[in-house]
Amino acid sequence: MRFAFPLKSALVALLLATPILATAAGKCDRLVATGAADNPPFLWRDPQNPARLIGANADLLGQIADALGLKLDLLYTGDAAKALDEVRSGRVDVLADATLSLRRLEEMDFIHPGIVQLQTVAWVRNEPGFFYSSREDLRGRAGSVVATSRFGSEFDAFAKANLQLRQVADVNQGLQTLIAGGSDYLLHERYSMIAAADTQGTLGRIQRLEPPLMSRDMHLAISHDSACNDPWLRGQLARKMTELRAAGVPQQLVAHNLTVWKNQQSAPTGTLKK
Repeated sequence: MRFAFPLKSALVALLLATPILATAAGKCDRLVATGAADNPPFLWRDPQNPARLIGANADLLGQIADALGLKLDLLYTGDAAKALDEVRSGRVDVLADATLSLRRLEEMDFIHPGIVQLQTVAWVRNEPGFFYSSREDLRGRAGSVVATSRFGSEFDAFAKANLQLRQVADVNQGLQTLIAGGSDYLLHERYSMIAAADTQGTLGRIQRLEPPLMSRDMHLAISHDSACNDPWLRGQLARKMTELRAAGVPQQLVAHNLTVWKNQQSAPTGTLKK
């Protein structure tokens, strides 16, 4: 594992600067993982310990690590781009919320099956709306999209040629614009939208249009430069993911963490350390 640049957090720096131990069989006994820090219900910063991440993916990876007898450190390293950089470089072993792309296949090994399927859908106000059967039916209507959203080159080309999309700063602004009638629809991932709308108390005022505009799986992925990346670990991760998916565990954890997130947001506001 290479350690070129220490992270800001003293805890993170200490953990990442410590060589990962291996057993006589060559298996690591500790994994360091990270992911996007602002993506409930999947991952977000722990209000009680902002140096670490919690959420559905954290719970899932924790169950897998326990079953394999591994210690797990799921650390806050920044936003999605910074988390990806830490794993890409090998300073962190596992990306806990990876989505598949050709470039990332050159940098990480993706564990199959995926954790959950992410669905990007068009959200509308919960009232009589317009006929919808595909993305073609969004033509001529005013839409919104979060500025940081990434849908891929094919959809981006379609949207540029056919859709009227206004960028908003975040999903909360997009929700407010939609409910106020400033847009006809909002493009956003299903579970992330549920987390945001339920926290705002507006979930009952919106509905999603079916079918989704696109779907893709979220995976665990191991850095090619991780000292823990060996056939044994990849095989064990795939085996446990297969078992947990068959038992419906990822969906159960998503549902549970939607409630955890909502309860945290309605609790008295505390100071989150940066």
